[in-house]
Amino acid sequence: MKKICFVWTLLVICFLPFAVSEASMGRNTILFVPLDNRPVCLDYAVETMKAAGWNVETPPLEYIAGNDHSGDPDKLYEWLAERSAAANAIIVSSDALIYGGLVDSRTHHLPQEVLAERAERLLNLKTLGGDPLIYVFTTIMRSPKASSAPVEPAYYAEWGQKLFRLGALEDKLDLKEISRKERRELAGLQTEIPQAVQEDRAQRRSLNIATTELLLHGVESGNFDYLLIGRDDTAPYSQAHKEARKMDILVRELPKEKIRFFSGADQLGLLLLSRAASRVSYEIPMIYVDFADGKGGATIPTYEDDPIAFSASEHIHAAGGWPTAKLARADLVLAVNTPFDGVTLEASSPTNDGVLTKHTEKFAADIKSYLKQGKPVAVADVAYGNGADNALVKELFQEQLAEKLAAYGGWNTAGNTLGFALAQGLLAKKMDTAERLYLLDVRYLDDWAYQANVRNKTYVELIWPNYWPNSGLNTQQVQEAEAVITKDILEIAKPVLGERAKDYNFILPWQRMFEVEVSKK
Repeated sequence: MKKICFVWTLLVICFLPFAVSEASMGRNTILFVPLDNRPVCLDYAVETMKAAGWNVETPPLEYIAGNDHSGDPDKLYEWLAERSAAANAIIVSSDALIYGGLVDSRTHHLPQEVLAERAERLLNLKTLGGDPLIYVFTTIMRSPKASSAPVEPAYYAEWGQKLFRLGALEDKLDLKEISRKERRELAGLQTEIPQAVQEDRAQRRSLNIATTELLLHGVESGNFDYLLIGRDDTAPYSQAHKEARKMDILVRELPKEKIRFFSGADQLGLLLLSRAASRVSYEIPMIYVDFADGKGGATIPTYEDDPIAFSASEHIHAAGGWPTAKLARADLVLAVNTPFDGVTLEASSPTNDGVLTKHTEKFAADIKSYLKQGKPVAVADVAYGNGADNALVKELFQEQLAEKLAAYGGWNTAGNTLGFALAQGLLAKKMDTAERLYLLDVRYLDDWAYQANVRNKTYVELIWPNYWPNSGLNTQQVQEAEAVITKDILEIAKPVLGERAKDYNFILPWQRMFEVEVSKK
């Protein structure tokens, strides 16, 4: 009993500065500057908060980066300055305020002095007035295995895969884990890849790291109440992993109650929105984590470089919660669906055939048990990358569990899924049933119907046969693709969602196949 009292006393001490600051505000308004205008970064995040009763204000769309324009850091800062005094909290993407957006952080041609000036301006947000909480999220540059313009510098179209391999081998060399054969391969790549390409890559990454290090001063000085650093698209051996290792040394010197550093990018905004909601409401929700059988928490998902158990714990802290090993104390159960063998294949893989396995059946049964005990459950479905586990979703609907969940996520990387499911799950208690079901519908239609099924079907039946690009579709191509996508989503969703699937629109907001936007008609 003494141990429990000590822990709770420690928690109160850790979070007392937040409570004192927030008690003087009482305004219930959050200013939010997202990475860009993709649905997961902007609309879905804001809809989640509004469903939970929060007034979230965002800048005019023309200031926010989109598929056809860069964001405007100066206008974004001016917008914040005009409204700061009326806000409980300010949640800001440093990529937006410094570079213009996530894509701009990889493709810009800004000199170091401009980046430093904008970072310094970000450090001074506290001086704008009103004493709001200042939460900042930033990303270190990703190490994509394959990508191209416009989301990367143009040379990635030709050299993307070899640049990834170069980074992986350089990481191994730095770790002293490289073989003789790999040393020869590294030397060959260093000769083969044009020197100008290697120099541009090195300079961009160096600028990104230097700018991120400037932001660390915001934690040291107290100008930031919280800093969240994300690693976008990485791997156990990669350039991003090498840089993260060095960054982690700096992060470890800072107070953990004010900074976290883990895989992912697109979920960071909603995580900090959730954190702000908890802090302003004087809450520290307790979260119990359960992994599917098999490798479970030891799984290192594709596109990431940490075990999922570590990632889950870090996400919980970042979202304003606290992990608990006692189910009875939990305010939320985070149920994480991992692959039995620990290998996260793509959702488009033939193995994602919807056939129920014993370990998936048990995972669904565990969810049912938690719900029967009155525990809210958020499901992070990370068994596959870039889409849901068809067998799990089928079983959730079959057992009439799908609509009882506090939240569900199964999109993109494991970190993206984990963060979204956790944040929506924590906020669900403030939502009415209709709002919660709406957010669930969006996730099932997006993560399951589209990403795990219809996207690849559209590639096979429309995009590839017509030699269309995966991104940069023209207006006519977008319209034809959206018509096919809508038809196929409605067809696959009708058996489980019934006629209400017809209440939604499905569009390709960035004129590419990677993401669909699901919205009410």
